Amino acid sequence: MNRRRFATSALATIAVARNSFATAVNPTTTAFTSTTRYLDFEHPSIRAAVSTATIGSRSTVERAVRIHDFVRDEVKFGWSSGFYDQSASEVLRNKVGYCNTKSTLFVAMLRAAGIPARQYFVDIHTSILAPFANPGTPYVDHSFTEVNLEGRWISVDSYIVDKQLFVRAKRKLQQESKLLGYGVHIDGTCDWNGETDSFAQFVKLGRFSGLSANDYGVFEDVGAFYASGKGVNNFNALVRLAFGLVARGANQRIESLRSEA
Repeated sequence: MNRRRFATSALATIAVARNSFATAVNPTTTAFTSTTRYLDFEHPSIRAAVSTATIGSRSTVERAVRIHDFVRDEVKFGWSSGFYDQSASEVLRNKVGYCNTKSTLFVAMLRAAGIPARQYFVDIHTSILAPFANPGTPYVDHSFTEVNLEGRWISVDSYIVDKQLFVRAKRKLQQESKLLGYGVHIDGTCDWNGETDSFAQFVKLGRFSGLSANDYGVFEDVGAFYASGKGVNNFNALVRLAFGLVARGANQRIESLRSEA
């Protein structure tokens, strides 16, 4: 094997090792359809939510879009005391979530509907959370969902911010001539057609330069991501518990904007 071929082979091996759930893997593998500690889609509440969200749907794509809209609006954008450490059924019960918890719920509900899905982790510029919260770091951990529909992986995070808040957040950005803030990206959307990538926050081709600094790839679930030691918001149990106090103030600021005329 010549040097060029060897280097190419080595890089390919590293890429697969870095992301054990490479896109080339069959989407029907149990890695993308099974339950985990966090993706507890066999829980009765998850099954019931999927039945409610998808009633009357006529195709797999329509089921996926219905689930997207359910997660977007039935679980409001915000934080709860468990931070990321919540199973899908807990997120559903709390009815509030942010990127990492709402992607947990979205993936679980999709899998419950028989649709392969997985969580993809990156980081995102902290200014997307201003003025709701200030984590004190340039970037914060972020996850979006990859959904396999009609043989393609489609990237989505447009379910993160509920539509009522999203409309007001975009209006604020326009008024203030800002690209990021209030939980959204100026080029983002909260709608999804089930056919193309759709982002409310992680708009890769948007106008904000330096939106992300790290691409971590696909993990089994949010617990596996933080167990890997990656990310910047890997708080211990005591800090996660105290986070509830911080979350309360952030949620009040969010609700204030959400209730604006």
